[in-house]
Amino acid sequence: MARNGASESVQIDTTDCHAEPRPLDVLVLHGGALGDCVLTLHLIEAMRDAWSPSRITLVARSGIAQWAAVHGLVHQAPTPDEFGVPFLYRDLQDWPADVRLRFQRFDRIINLLGGSDVAMAERLCSVCHADVVNVNPKPFEAAGRDAIHITQQWADQLAKVFQSSVAPTSPALIARSAQRVQRYSSRKELELVVGGQARRIVIVHPGSGGLDKCCPPEVLKQWMTTLCGRGWRGVWMIGPDEVERFGDRYVDRWRATAPVIFEPNLLAAADLVCSADHYIGHDAGMTHVAALAGVPTTVWFGPTDPAVWRPLGPDCTVVQHSHECPDIDATSNAPPR
Repeated sequence: MARNGASESVQIDTTDCHAEPRPLDVLVLHGGALGDCVLTLHLIEAMRDAWSPSRITLVARSGIAQWAAVHGLVHQAPTPDEFGVPFLYRDLQDWPADVRLRFQRFDRIINLLGGSDVAMAERLCSVCHADVVNVNPKPFEAAGRDAIHITQQWADQLAKVFQSSVAPTSPALIARSAQRVQRYSSRKELELVVGGQARRIVIVHPGSGGLDKCCPPEVLKQWMTTLCGRGWRGVWMIGPDEVERFGDRYVDRWRATAPVIFEPNLLAAADLVCSADHYIGHDAGMTHVAALAGVPTTVWFGPTDPAVWRPLGPDCTVVQHSHECPDIDATSNAPPR
């Protein structure tokens, strides 16, 4: 049984509906980048609320899936190669028996690998006895006009199939405040970078996957200078892509105003972000991690529509960047004095 986008109907077997429900084992397949994968964690939390599954397995291209498994947001997160996802693109006769069995043990398979790939969905349906839902991961044409967040678009596709409400909200999926700081030993690493114990540490991430998403460096530097003047201990977080693209001069530019910390790897960087007291970043993956963790977050948006793609979290404010430095106090979620 499959659903391709929002066009194909699915008949759910309701035989013996009065019997004791069996534990529900759910598989989620995801092929997007870091930020999209984090948003999928919010969808998974909505599934948990709606369906009370016994287990949720997330197979994703982004390494943040393994981080989610470490922190209990999903039960396990094998890589696509480990799980056998490449076989979804091959004829069924090429599938080894162990790969078939791996897919067949699930009761529901939520496929976000590509809403238009009908052949993939057909292979899944041929191999599995599960309810296979082929969710289109791309925004609908009217999404921006109607201000429908992408997670709600995904959830609406599930709700039509299973005839039950799946409603993503904006909870902190990782513990906040003192509990969060106590849970992550990476807080001590942050304190070493800023020069000792500090009550208020703000991480500012000046990079993004696209240069058009980044506000001018002078704007971020002005924010950092202002925050440090108010007693915050600021630190720049630089990713490997920025270092490779721009070199040492790029790093020196930021080090002139505050210490720099490099993302050692994705999982460690995510824990560093979770241990901060505030996070400022662009429309980029690590900003989604901060919002998900309940870290007070200010996100700078450029050309992308925040109504559709904004990070979800209980304490997140969107700022549309420009060449003018906005008044920090006019930003509702700016770090307090």
